[in-house]
Amino acid sequence: MEIDGIRYSSEIVDFLNGETLRDIDYGILDLSHVEDRQLKDIFLYLEESLTAELIFNYSQNKTGMFRVHLFGKLWCYCEREYVIVAYSVCELKESVISDNRIWYVFDEDLAKKMR
Repeated sequence: MEIDGIRYSSEIVDFLNGETLRDIDYGILDLSHVEDRQLKDIFLYLEESLTAELIFNYSQNKTGMFRVHLFGKLWCYCEREYVIVAYSVCELKESVISDNRIWYVFDEDLAKKMR
C-alpha cells in the first residue's frame, strides 16, 4: 500500500509535538479515534520511529531533553541533519518551538541540573 504523506501533511505536523511524545513515553498514546486507515498507518509508523528515538535518548542523552545536546557552551537540537544552535536552553526551546519541532523534557531532574 502506498501512503500519501502530502495528503496528510497538516495531520502529521499536528501529531509531531511534545504531547504526542509524552503520551508515547508514558505508554498512553491512543490512536483509536483515527478512522482513516492510511493516516493511522502513518501515525503508527511515526510512533514506532519516535519510540526508538526516545529509547536512544534515554540511554545516550545527558541533558534530559529530547534531541538536545550541550557542546561546550552551545545548546544544540539535533534532528537528523536538521540542527538548531543557541547559547542558552531558553533560546533553544524558543527556536525549536517556533520551527514547529518537538520540544520534550523526558527527565526533569536531569534537565534542571543542566540549566
